[in-house]
Amino acid sequence: MSYYASFQGRVYLGKRDASGNPIELRTPGNVAELKLALKTEVIEHYESQSGSRSLDHRMIKQKSATVTLTIEEFTKENLALALYGHFVQSPTGTVTDEPLPAGVVVGDRYALAHPKVSALVVKDSPGALLTLGTHYTADADFGAIQFLNLASFVQPFKASYSHGAVTETGIFTQPAPERFLRLEGINTAQGNAKTLVELYRIAFEPLKEISFASNEYSTTANTTEASDGECGSESGDQLWLDARRVWLEGRQGRQLEEAWGGGRTLGEGPGSRHAAGEAGRW
Repeated sequence: MSYYASFQGRVYLGKRDASGNPIELRTPGNVAELKLALKTEVIEHYESQSGSRSLDHRMIKQKSATVTLTIEEFTKENLALALYGHFVQSPTGTVTDEPLPAGVVVGDRYALAHPKVSALVVKDSPGALLTLGTHYTADADFGAIQFLNLASFVQPFKASYSHGAVTETGIFTQPAPERFLRLEGINTAQGNAKTLVELYRIAFEPLKEISFASNEYSTTANTTEASDGECGSESGDQLWLDARRVWLEGRQGRQLEEAWGGGRTLGEGPGSRHAAGEAGRW
C-alpha cells in the first residue's frame, strides 16, 4: 500500500508566555503556502597520508531552518506582522481651519490631514466661503481637494471638517516579531487524515515586497528564520525537538517516527511539552 501526502489546513500564529506555552493563537486567514526547509553547513576534512586526498570526515558546523509562509488575507494584524509595525485605531474627530499649502494651483490635488471626510467647508484667508462643485471638488473617502476656479479668493485656504475612524499601520516601528506556529491540517492524499504541525519559535523577516497595484490577488509572503536553535537542541549524541512536533494520523505518524530515527529522544529535551512515553505517536 502506498502512502502519499498532499496537505491543506488552517494555520495559527501565537505568542508564548513566560513558561514557553503558546497563547493568543489566531489564524491569519488563508495560507496558500507553508514550507519548512532545513539546512546544515558542513566542514569537510581530507586526509593527507594515502596520496588520494580522500574525504575522511565531515563535521556539521551550523544548523538552520527556514519557514516560508504565504498569507493571502490583508488584515491589520497580518500587515503589522509583515511590516514590523503595529496598528493604531485613530478615533473620529473634527478639524477647524486646517491650513492648505500656499500657492494652490487649479487642477492640482491636495490631501487633507485625515481621510473619511464629511461636512467639509473651505474658505479663504479673509473668511469667504468656496462653493463645492464650482470652486473645488472633494473626495470624501480619501480626504482630498481639487480646485476648479480660484476666482478672486485670497490664499492660503483653510478647511474645516469631520473625519471618521481609521486604522493606521506603521512600518519598522517594532522589533522582529517571534511567533509560535501551529498547522491543524489534513492529508488529502490519505482520505483527509488529520495532520498537526507545531513550530515552537520562529522569527519573521520583514515582507520582501507587497503589490499595491496588480492584476492578480495580492499576498503577503513571509520568510521566517529559526531562533536560538528552535529547530533542534543538541546534547551529547542526542537530538530532540524542544516543544516542536509533527504529528500525522495513523500509519503516517509511524513512518515519520522511523524517518527521524525512532523519535525516542522526543520529550527528553528542556522545555518539552509532552512526556517521553508519548514519543511513539510523534
